[in-house]
Amino acid sequence: MSGLTYETVSRVAQQAGTLYFTVIFAVAIGWALWPKHKAGYDDAAQIPFRERPPTEAPPAADAPLTSPILSPDLNKGEL
Repeated sequence: MSGLTYETVSRVAQQAGTLYFTVIFAVAIGWALWPKHKAGYDDAAQIPFRERPPTEAPPAADAPLTSPILSPDLNKGEL
C-alpha cells in the first residue's frame, strides 16, 4: 500500500491551504499599507465630507414622489 492515505492528503491540503491564504492575506495587507497608495486612501477617506455639487442635491422634503411603484397612474393599470 502506498503512503498516500486520505489522512495524509487531507493534512497536506489543509497545510497548503493555510499557507496559501496566509500569503494572500500578507500581500493584501502589504498592498494596503504601501506608502505609494497613501494619497489615494487619504482622498477616499475625505469623500463623505465633501460638499455635493448643486446638481446632485437631494430632493426637497415636499417634492412629489416619482417612484413608478407609488405612482397612482400605474396602480390603476394605466401606463
